[in-house]
Amino acid sequence: MFDKKKYISKSENADKQISRRTMILSIGLTGVFALMSSRLAYLQLYRHRDYKSLSDENRITHRLIQPSRGVIYNTQGKPIANNIESYHASIILEEVSDINKALESLNLVLPEKQIDIDKTIKKIKKSKKFVPVQIIDNLSWDEFARLNSNLYRLKGVFPSVGYKRFYPEKDSHAHLLGYISDIAKEEYQENPFSKLNNAKSGKIGIEKSLDKELRGQLGSKSIEINAFGREIRELKRIEGKVGKSVQLTIDSDVQNFCFDLLKGLSGSISVIDVSTGNYIALASAPAFDPNKFSDGISLSDWQSLLSNKYKPLINKSISSFYPPGSTIKPLVALAALESGISPNETFSCSGKHEVEDTSLESGIKTFHCWKKDGHKEVNMNKAIKVSCDVYFYHIARRVGIDKIAEVCRRFGLGEEVFDLFYEEQTGIVPDKKWKRTTLGKKWLIGETLVSAIGQSYFLSTSSQLSLAFAQIVNGGKKIKPQLIYRNDEKDIKIPTLLAAQSHLKILMKALDNATNEPGGTSYRSRILGEKKMAGKTGTSQVRVITEKEREEGIIKNKDLPWNKRDHGLFVGYGPSDKPKYAISVIIEHGGSGSKAAAPIASKIFKYLFRKKMDIKQSVIINV
Repeated sequence: MFDKKKYISKSENADKQISRRTMILSIGLTGVFALMSSRLAYLQLYRHRDYKSLSDENRITHRLIQPSRGVIYNTQGKPIANNIESYHASIILEEVSDINKALESLNLVLPEKQIDIDKTIKKIKKSKKFVPVQIIDNLSWDEFARLNSNLYRLKGVFPSVGYKRFYPEKDSHAHLLGYISDIAKEEYQENPFSKLNNAKSGKIGIEKSLDKELRGQLGSKSIEINAFGREIRELKRIEGKVGKSVQLTIDSDVQNFCFDLLKGLSGSISVIDVSTGNYIALASAPAFDPNKFSDGISLSDWQSLLSNKYKPLINKSISSFYPPGSTIKPLVALAALESGISPNETFSCSGKHEVEDTSLESGIKTFHCWKKDGHKEVNMNKAIKVSCDVYFYHIARRVGIDKIAEVCRRFGLGEEVFDLFYEEQTGIVPDKKWKRTTLGKKWLIGETLVSAIGQSYFLSTSSQLSLAFAQIVNGGKKIKPQLIYRNDEKDIKIPTLLAAQSHLKILMKALDNATNEPGGTSYRSRILGEKKMAGKTGTSQVRVITEKEREEGIIKNKDLPWNKRDHGLFVGYGPSDKPKYAISVIIEHGGSGSKAAAPIASKIFKYLFRKKMDIKQSVIINV
């Protein structure tokens, strides 16, 4: 029998349980929503700025902007290292639907370029999809226009405009200026420009020495990008600092004239203004075209430069050093004067000079003069004029190597001239301490004798020799060599005098006779007329002449292989009465200085006297 009361009681209990569970669930849901609401309110109200910034960082990126490189000017105020517009073909991978087809079409538009499709694809795929990649550099204006007019056929390929380094004087200024090329791996840590694609840095010359100043400071921009990383719009830009321009003391007219005289030869020419210390020419040959490095030099061209026996990559005016030969004799003579030897004292030259040497079986070592039969009786003036070796053997024994070395260093030998170039060499001025420290051996008297004629361990650069002579003929005033105009040096200081005026006059008279009197070693290269040059020739031996060769007759330079021939040198100044310029000429393996170097110096002085004596030569610009 159905119990209605009992059924109603059970239903009420069930309803109560459901209501209780519903209430608990509702309370739980309400709690969850309350927590979610409070968390949302917290994020929106209290952490709004933090998360907005984080969101911005996800859609905003920063890119570096490369500034324009500083210009290098010559003394006339004309650019000798500049930046010019260059035209390229670039590609963005994310915009290309079929990369092979795009590149094939590009080859049809620019058939003269004919890019290697497989290599180009490999290059492109190394970069990010949204980053432009240059695939053809240095388009002509005609090619650039053709590219623009055919863009409808080249989806993803587009024309781009950039800048490249340009050297209008090409090879004549190459060693001096240097060149720029891709940043090397060892530069990555210290060069902020390594973060850029295709960034370059200076490698040699002024471009390397002043790379930090010339390259300027990087700029940056903040850009908004889409989900694929493609730029949508620029939000902020901080301009970089354009590289600092510099002006050199180099006169490009003189530099080019000197370089032309060196064509077909291996050597260097240095020209300095004896009153200011400004170097107006530093020519070195053979050379190279620095523009090839700006474009990206080919492997074959690079290998050709490396394998060339004449070393076209080396700046021979500062990086190659040679035995100075007889060009050092005026400084040895000065050491003798300062040691009390009278310029009128004479010595007899029979063609040889003997000293005791117990290490030899005969007990005697013989030192020869370049003139086999000797010069007979010679004093200081005649010894410099005819370049008598025996005279300098005599005075060197009395003066000693330490005094000779001291005078040479005083006039600039054995140290850097410019303190600017990474590749500059100091050369060697030997003395007793140098040999003991460097070679661990005792100095020998015979080494003093051969040092007195610029052989033995002596090594000098072209720029050092021109500096030494400039200080001899400018009244003995110490020169601070200049290659870069410095506008910040306002104080005029009293110059340091390097030697007594009376001694310098004796040297200059002898040097004048060496060029302008019959019998002088450079007499055949003298300049006729009102303005004359003066100077000293030198012949640097690169091999030892044996006694057998002396007995049979010394082999002439022209009959020897090129690398066995003597170096020819001339160091001089002009005009001889009122010196304005000092010049050093070194011709590698050119034979004697009188035949190889002095004639070249004569042509340079004639050019200077005709073109550069009575005109304003410098146009100082504000850089």
